[in-house]
Amino acid sequence: MKLRTAIIGLGLVGLGGAAYYDYNSPDSRRARELNDITKLKPDIKIADCYPQGPLAKPFAAAVANDTPATPIENEATRRSVIKHDCIRGSPNHATIDRLVAASSDEMVPYLAQVVERCKFDKNQLPNVACLALDGLATQGSAAATAALDKVFTERKTAKEVWEGALYRAMQKPGYKTAAQLAAMIADDKEWEAKELLLEKIREKGDPAARDPLTRAYAKEDDETTKGHIRAALLELDNPGRCVVEDEGRGADGICRYTCRETGSRLRVQKLGKECPLVREPEKAPEKPAVDAASLAGKSK
Repeated sequence: MKLRTAIIGLGLVGLGGAAYYDYNSPDSRRARELNDITKLKPDIKIADCYPQGPLAKPFAAAVANDTPATPIENEATRRSVIKHDCIRGSPNHATIDRLVAASSDEMVPYLAQVVERCKFDKNQLPNVACLALDGLATQGSAAATAALDKVFTERKTAKEVWEGALYRAMQKPGYKTAAQLAAMIADDKEWEAKELLLEKIREKGDPAARDPLTRAYAKEDDETTKGHIRAALLELDNPGRCVVEDEGRGADGICRYTCRETGSRLRVQKLGKECPLVREPEKAPEKPAVDAASLAGKSK
């Protein structure tokens, strides 16, 4: 009798352990998280451009939950915010991030399809394709970065979307070197893409970018872009100093300098025909010396 009871007890313990493992298994945790995300917006409609499957409903709920509660009424402001968020990333994608964390690698092909299938709407905040880019950037795997690179390289989407893919891909350490990014400038026809590339190249400050930048400078026709390429070259040759971005023209009588290391900008009255191409950053005012004796007197 005792033996039989012991065997039954061991069996119950085993079943309980199996149930506990099943409840806490990766698949169970994933299913619960997807269900919890879906319950945030249980009545949301799945848009026609969303790929069908088990991720469709939680994705729709995540998009709805990340939609700002207060719309931007001013059309010009709204369009500006939409373009900025699509290219440089929305500040509101916490639920999309949560969905990405729950679904891991499975989410990459789904988000890539969303980017491809959902059209950019310059009046819609948030744009679903742009939120999908945020999700790919959050996922962060090599496959996700490759998906971003494909969107940029193929350029089948709206310009704001493929530029957003480029911007997010460039934030990944293993994407491309500064020299590789610089080599892309000369043949690109889109000035905003060139500006995004130059922004990252100047941030990296890698001397290896000098030769491709020089080639891009020689080939560039746009005066503004040419000035920015020259600024990148000046920063490589003058680390720590402030540089002009208009090749020293100062057309309005003001010399403007960008000081990358201090994160500041300088405006100086133009004195000659051209502005000096570089100048030293302004030193922060020195704090007055503290008299120890006077401090001691004040403390009494």
